[in-house]
Amino acid sequence: MTASSGTPDGDWKPRAWPANSEAAATLRAWLNDPGSTLYALDLDFRGADLADADFIEAWLSGSNFADSDLSHGLLWRAHCENTNFSAANLTGVELVKSFLTEANFTKARMRGAKLGRAECIRTSFACADLRRARIGDATFIDCDMKNTDLRGSTVTMAAFGGTDLTNAKVSGMTGSVVGSIVVREGAELTGLQMERWLRDNGAHVSVTG
Repeated sequence: MTASSGTPDGDWKPRAWPANSEAAATLRAWLNDPGSTLYALDLDFRGADLADADFIEAWLSGSNFADSDLSHGLLWRAHCENTNFSAANLTGVELVKSFLTEANFTKARMRGAKLGRAECIRTSFACADLRRARIGDATFIDCDMKNTDLRGSTVTMAAFGGTDLTNAKVSGMTGSVVGSIVVREGAELTGLQMERWLRDNGAHVSVTG
């Protein structure tokens, strides 16, 4: 697998195929057609072991990856609108520049994930494990990050707009952010108030703008 292909390289195969026949057939057809783009829309991949997959620029919108293993996969510029990743193993996954509008990462294991320039709108990361994630300059608009574990993560001008961080763990989080966050019902923080809340909870994050 290489970071530049975005197409099957002939070596990668799922460690455990999806139980759903349509999802499995779609994967097999893609693997048998080098140079093709993976179109896997509205399919059921629950429980599949897809670790180390090269899904760069894949279309995964509306599909269900709950409880699946996509650890250390490459999903750069992948379309994951309305995709369900709840309780999935996404350790070390690379979601750089991916489209994650209304995706569901509730309780997903995302330690060390890379999210630079990912577009997250009304996306749920509730109770997800994002420890040591490299969030970079991702955008989070009206997202659910209640009880999300962000300890040790890094941000570089990440943009937050009304994202709910109620009871989120941010100790050791470093970098810089812009925008606003919600920390309890009816309490939206911006600027110095936002920075103070982050620092009071153990983060070393500056707020710009």
